[in-house]
Amino acid sequence: MKKTALKWFEFTQNNSGGNFTVNGELCHRLFVQAATDDQAVEIAEGLGVYFDGCENGMDCPCCGDRWYRPSEINFPINYDKNRKFTNVREYAQFLANEYGWTTPDARLYYKNGKVVDINKQAPKAKKSRPFEP
Repeated sequence: MKKTALKWFEFTQNNSGGNFTVNGELCHRLFVQAATDDQAVEIAEGLGVYFDGCENGMDCPCCGDRWYRPSEINFPINYDKNRKFTNVREYAQFLANEYGWTTPDARLYYKNGKVVDINKQAPKAKKSRPFEP
C-alpha cells in the first residue's frame, strides 16, 4: 500500500468586523498538515474555521469573509530574492515576525496531532557604539 505524501495548507484569517478570533484553536494563520485539500479543510472546520461568512450573515460585508480557502504550500519557497524557506516552521515564523497581529500569530497542526504555536519574536538588538561627543 502506497503511503500518501503529506502537504501543508495555509488558512489565513481576515479581521472581519475589526477583530480576529483567537482562542485555543484559532489565530491569525493556521497551517494544517494533510494529504489533500479536502482533509485540510475538514480539520480546519473542526477547529472552527468557516467559509462564506458574509453570504451566511456571520461576517461583516464591508470587511469581507473572515476565513480564506486554503493555499497549498510547496517547499522550498522563494519568497523574494533574499529569502528562501525550506520548512513550515521557518515560513510561519517569518510571517509572524512580519505581521504579528495575534498571539500566537500562527499555529501549526501536524497530522500526528502535534500542535505548535508561533509567536512574533522581538527584533534582535543591534550592537551599540560608544557615544563620542
